[in-house]
Amino acid sequence: MLTTIAATAPYWHGGFPFFVFPVFFFVAFLVVFLVFGVFRRGSWRARSDARSVLADRFARGDIDAEEYRSRLSELSRK
Repeated sequence: MLTTIAATAPYWHGGFPFFVFPVFFFVAFLVVFLVFGVFRRGSWRARSDARSVLADRFARGDIDAEEYRSRLSELSRK
């Protein structure tokens, strides 16, 4: 009975599944991509916060339209 199971079961003959290496590299790439994405997201959040602060200052009348456009274009370049 064990001989029959050993003969029909996959990977029991010393074979290694060929798809393990590509899957490993894909998962490693995915983890690295997610980690860098999380770190970069902080800088994206800072830009959107700066734009919202600028918009609030413009809405309150602290700065005029020319200064608002100037600072907004400066934020867009970075």
